[in-house]
Amino acid sequence: MNRKYSFGVVLTLVLTASALTCVILSILFMLSSQPQSLRLGFSSQQQREENENTDRFSELLHVIDERFIGAFDLTDITEAALRSAVDSLDDDWSYYMNPEEYASFLATSNNRYHGIGVEVQMDDETGGMLILGVYSDSGADLAGIVVGDIVTAVDGESILGLTLPDIRLMLRRPLGDTAVLTVLRADGDYHEITVLYSIVFTNPVTFEMLEGNIGYVILRNFEEDAGNRFIGAVNELIEMGAVAFIYDVRNNNGGRVTEVTQILDFLLPEGEIFISVDRSGIERITRSDEDFINLPAAVLVNERSYSGAEFFAAMLYEYNYAVTIGEQTTGKNRMQTTIPLDNGGAIHLSTGHYLTKNRISLYDVGGFTPEIVIVMTDEESELFNRGELERTSDPQFTRALTILHGIIR
Repeated sequence: MNRKYSFGVVLTLVLTASALTCVILSILFMLSSQPQSLRLGFSSQQQREENENTDRFSELLHVIDERFIGAFDLTDITEAALRSAVDSLDDDWSYYMNPEEYASFLATSNNRYHGIGVEVQMDDETGGMLILGVYSDSGADLAGIVVGDIVTAVDGESILGLTLPDIRLMLRRPLGDTAVLTVLRADGDYHEITVLYSIVFTNPVTFEMLEGNIGYVILRNFEEDAGNRFIGAVNELIEMGAVAFIYDVRNNNGGRVTEVTQILDFLLPEGEIFISVDRSGIERITRSDEDFINLPAAVLVNERSYSGAEFFAAMLYEYNYAVTIGEQTTGKNRMQTTIPLDNGGAIHLSTGHYLTKNRISLYDVGGFTPEIVIVMTDEESELFNRGELERTSDPQFTRALTILHGIIR
């Protein structure tokens, strides 16, 4: 509810806003060698600049209180200031989350959350929100949302050109509430679809045995428990008689470093499996042990294999562990730390970058290029993204199958 504050109240509340601003500013001057530690002190010059910024913010609030013709909400102003502080870094992977957004982020990272049940990314061509995945029995699934749909408006308000965090804010709803999405379908028609908000459980790993005893494992993300589920899937398939594997990380948005390295440690022989570099240029190396899965493998990637997914494929390639098939991936090499703030929100901040075993930055080279490049047609990609492409018509999948059959004969 909006209300108009007297300057006396504003002045009191500014201290809270200033404290939050200090947290953001202190994050920007991190120097500790520990990835999640913050430097809470400033040099004298930085302290003077911080004081000047706080004074300017106080002056701004004073002018608003004295001259603004309408009502205003101090919380909204503070939230906007915090969000803008991180946006000003001009980093695609850093963003501020208010308390509700942070709670949603944590739930999603745990492969469960309340929402409409979709995986999304921005669509460069339309400026809308592209649906990459729809979870079974979710509000989106039950309402008829399909992979490949592009959301262009929420409750009649256009989202074209907005950032993904801004769209998430528009989509925020309590359990049991609904939202009306304007959806652009592949046929060019627009549809108004009402979706229900519910608890959504996501399974990051599915698997099955294919003809010829080839295990097929789909990794949808590298969020919580993906590592354990992947290891369980591979071990179960081996017990069933698997003699080779296809690992599919197409349309995988990545996730946690710990999950990626757990899987790489399980698959690969002894060696370096993750190299992180902090802002001082210091490398920290994660190594795998000598135990590994010694079976032929292929990895499928596409242009939507992102972050941990493309790194996973690149590492299997550099170890000469698996044949890589598909399309060039997106290209990312910055790693983020999620740092809780005193207001209950958090900042998701780029605090380092990572390299492959061969010290390659996937961002610098424009993504990972598989050994066997097979680019799907627009029609094939559209069907694949909607989950409607038959495996016999999937050129990347069928090539992997053919190669593995040739190896195990």
